[in-house]
Amino acid sequence: MVGAGPGDPDLLTVAALRLIEEPGELVIADRLISSEVLALVQGELRIARKTPGCAEQAQNEIYEWVAEGVASGRHVIRLRIGDPFVFGRGGEEILEFRKLLGGALVPRVVPGVSAAFAAPLLGGIPVTHRGSAHRVVMSTGFGRNCSSPELPNYDDQTTTVFLMAVGRLPELCVGLQERGYPSSCAAAVIERAGCPDMRVLVGSVGTIARLAAEHEMRPPSTIIFGDVVRVVHGDFE
Repeated sequence: MVGAGPGDPDLLTVAALRLIEEPGELVIADRLISSEVLALVQGELRIARKTPGCAEQAQNEIYEWVAEGVASGRHVIRLRIGDPFVFGRGGEEILEFRKLLGGALVPRVVPGVSAAFAAPLLGGIPVTHRGSAHRVVMSTGFGRNCSSPELPNYDDQTTTVFLMAVGRLPELCVGLQERGYPSSCAAAVIERAGCPDMRVLVGSVGTIARLAAEHEMRPPSTIIFGDVVRVVHGDFE
């Protein structure tokens, strides 16, 4: 289980880079891994298309590929975006791999750089800053079975970071305002952090959903709410 970081191949760990550059490996990835990282794979590459409505089917395909690869004596690498254990399914996959392999093999884990901290900084946003935020809260936009996780209450000294939530941005902004977030609270969306086509969208709780729709922001994206957005970018959209 290897974390691929937020997308920039320069943010791969040395361990991850060494593994995916081995020519004999079977590397199993999904559509969120950047093309720049996938281009470094020297062995066989299989990509599960985890598109909306097909996620479970693709997940089962991943499990089948892993079991098939191990059964044939191959070194299998499951490559996941960011850090697989920060709102990813890293833990679930590890447990499933153990069942598939009858407990005979314990998968090795290579952590990745999480987009929760790297993406904001790549977009010019520090998640903490003296006078603006002394606390960071992380959340996912989708809970188990596509449920909506409980949202945090507003605190003007807290930065709130959401992963895998751009598809629920309008609903998210309404829910945050119900939790006390003022419509003027700064907000940003970082799309494909660190990649050549990275985009940074800056607005507020009251405007960011409309702006994201206008500019067709897509996964993988990281969403940040809090005064830290204004530290570098100032007070503008």
